[in-house]
Amino acid sequence: MNSSPSGKTAAGGKILLRRTSTRTAAAVAAGSLLLAGGGVAFADDIYNNLDASIDSMAEIMPLNVGGASGSTTLAVAPQGGDGKEGCNLTRQSTLTLHLSSSNPSVATVSPSTVTFDSCGATKALTIDPLAAGSATVLAKQVSNTSGGSFNLAPATFTVNVTAPAPSNTAPVLNISGVANGGSYPKGSVPAALCNVTDAEDGNSTLDAKLSAISGTDAATGIGSQTAFCSYMDKGGLTVAGSVTYSITDGSAPEISYTLSPVDPDGSNGWYQSAVALHWIVTEPDSNSTLKVTGCEDQTITADQMATDYSCSASSSGGTSEPVTVNLKKDATAPTVAANGGKGTLGNNGWYTSDVEASFTGTDATSGLLAATQTVTSAGEGVAVKVDSPAFTDIAGNTTPAGTASQTFKIDKTAPEVEYSGTTTQPNTYGWYNTDVTATFAATDLTSGPATPTQTVTSSGEGETVVVLSPAFSDNAGNATPEGVVSRSFKIDKTAPAVSFDSVVGDSYFGSTAAQPTCTATDGLSGLVGTCEVMGYKTGVGMHILTATATDLAGNTTRVTQPYQVKAWTLKGFYQPVDMNGVLNTVKSGSTVPAKFEIFAGGTELTDPSLAKFTMQQSTCSLSALQDAIETTATGNTSLRYDATASQFIYNWKTPTAAGTCYKLTMTANDGSSISANFKLK
Repeated sequence: MNSSPSGKTAAGGKILLRRTSTRTAAAVAAGSLLLAGGGVAFADDIYNNLDASIDSMAEIMPLNVGGASGSTTLAVAPQGGDGKEGCNLTRQSTLTLHLSSSNPSVATVSPSTVTFDSCGATKALTIDPLAAGSATVLAKQVSNTSGGSFNLAPATFTVNVTAPAPSNTAPVLNISGVANGGSYPKGSVPAALCNVTDAEDGNSTLDAKLSAISGTDAATGIGSQTAFCSYMDKGGLTVAGSVTYSITDGSAPEISYTLSPVDPDGSNGWYQSAVALHWIVTEPDSNSTLKVTGCEDQTITADQMATDYSCSASSSGGTSEPVTVNLKKDATAPTVAANGGKGTLGNNGWYTSDVEASFTGTDATSGLLAATQTVTSAGEGVAVKVDSPAFTDIAGNTTPAGTASQTFKIDKTAPEVEYSGTTTQPNTYGWYNTDVTATFAATDLTSGPATPTQTVTSSGEGETVVVLSPAFSDNAGNATPEGVVSRSFKIDKTAPAVSFDSVVGDSYFGSTAAQPTCTATDGLSGLVGTCEVMGYKTGVGMHILTATATDLAGNTTRVTQPYQVKAWTLKGFYQPVDMNGVLNTVKSGSTVPAKFEIFAGGTELTDPSLAKFTMQQSTCSLSALQDAIETTATGNTSLRYDATASQFIYNWKTPTAAGTCYKLTMTANDGSSISANFKLK
């Protein structure tokens, strides 16, 4: 051996090299110092990189007196265990540690103080060996501005310093087969081997010692396992290491189910009774990691459409294919309802033919084998009943016939028609002089006539005018055609022809022509009696002559002839009498000459018997214009015609009543008159 013992770290495990001696062991026992704080939950770990694990076990750094210095690096591992998520060293916060050796005479550490300002920061340490023995390198918190806490135990390690042994080179350990942090399926874990390289004693391979499997599912062979290796050469140098790996579940969970009853008791895959679904999920290896979705047992008692029930499961062994069970249940028979009918639809909701009644089934769950069925009616009546047929749903539930029914108004027979009379009666001669309205009646024993009676008015005239019955319909719309029944009538609507035999022209009073006669004829029913003239008059005014004739049917013709009897023209009174409302003043008891003329057209009348006088006392008007009578006459009251003056003169002897007023009136035989007002003084 020509080299100093030295230690090496093999990939994937912890390899510790130490020389065993009584003095060394005593030094270790005397000089080892462990960092306090075990059992406390910290947020972040401060650890060394002497091996691949971060734990509270103090690693061992083997060194030789007079040999090379040892080195390691401190780093930060965030844990989040103190309620502060992520790294504690944020926003310019710092952590300052003091580093010391428990036995500075054996080994020293430098630098003695390090400061971390982020979780990515690392700090290199140098260990100088001074004398044989053991020393523990410890970290102590000096300051912390992060507000979080730190676990310093993983930073602690032990330094074993041995005396020079130039004839023995430290052995090198390599663990193969399994890797630190590796995962292997249960039943396929490789063998862990301890491979030792020793320059003096020769190379060797040994089986690693295996720890018991730990973890929730350790009982079934699933969990974490550590392979340990330890070797001491003949010179007393010892090297040790370990790797920890996981044994995993290599198979996914298994899913199955049971149904009760096993098979549907309805038709087409439907259950009519309650059905129970029970899921069975098995995971023999990693049961603690088993997770199921769905997989709920079901007892289906209510009707439902086809519904999927699913179960899926996963574990650390993998994810199973989901299992789906489709269940449908329908224990309810269809609901049946009337849906009207088809036929020859008449009026007022009546049918005039047999009706094909329609019934509709409703099934909210499985649906119907036949959604609609029809039944044909029989007979007539106001309520012909038609019962529904049986309805069956897809699940096999049946609603019996007659569950629903509907009635129809059916009348297939037209009305019977008969004559019932007229709205008017003929006259005593058996004739009508207007169109005749004949009444016909219909009888219908089922729906009843739409119009019980109808009238038809005759057309034309003659001794035999035929009137046909109209078409009749019943309330269902059945029709009896026109003319099934008829009646005849004697009708004369034409009045006789009437004319005057002469014309009475216009004339003045006293010269009117004699009353004329008339002539009448009638070409159908004939005349009743003879033609008569009415309305002949000779008084002043407009007059109308009427010639009247009537036939046997009662038609009457009246022909008129107008004529005028003109009034006479009166002129006067002349002077000395004033007219136009003037109040003539005259001495009472005197005689006043009232002068006037009477004309029949252009002919002056002279007969004094054609006029007469009256006087009447009147109220004296204070506002009337007064004019004195300049000329008076003598004698008593008298009327005469003065041929010389071509006028009538009436000498009026006024009453002897001074202070009274009178109205003097002359009235001609034709009724026309003139008057004047007088005041006696």
